Amino acid sequence: MRFSRHIIILFFSLFSFSAGAQRVSVSTNVVDYANFGTINAEVSVAAARHWSINAGVRYNPWTFGEGAESVQNRTRTVSAGFRWWPWNVYSGWWVGGRAQWEEYNRGGIRTPETEEGDAWGAALSGGYSLMLHQNVNLDFGLGLWGGWKRYMVYRCPTCGKISEQGAKAFVMPSDAIVSLMFTF
Repeated sequence: MRFSRHIIILFFSLFSFSAGAQRVSVSTNVVDYANFGTINAEVSVAAARHWSINAGVRYNPWTFGEGAESVQNRTRTVSAGFRWWPWNVYSGWWVGGRAQWEEYNRGGIRTPETEEGDAWGAALSGGYSLMLHQNVNLDFGLGLWGGWKRYMVYRCPTCGKISEQGAKAFVMPSDAIVSLMFTF
């Protein structure tokens, strides 16, 4: 009981800082939809004039084609992070960081090999938020993600023959961002 009371106090103290007129945003990254129809959303809360805290999800359950000719970039991803805005929250340039976990299954894109696994780590990103309207922004950015992954590589999407498995560190581009952001 005592632990949950401290969590509630921490939650309200994080979100009680004064910020500009817009305190909450909801956004979706158009580039993710071009990545085999990945559904995505991010919610952000202004914590102070220059800081916002965000949480996001991505989901792609689709496989295109059948058998050895199938192509997929399936994923379930959750992330939580922050952005620092030099001018004001939801306005102008920003840099951010986040922690992220992803369960994935990718294959058939360039070769018949398919890789599946779990990855977790941290990402850094930066960009610019362009105001289109008082409550609508267009967000541009790029990011880099690094961490640790456990994986299995199969020779083809349907054969089930494992050609490689293990765990290793990785660093890779993570985000190409062109997001439509609604602020409230």
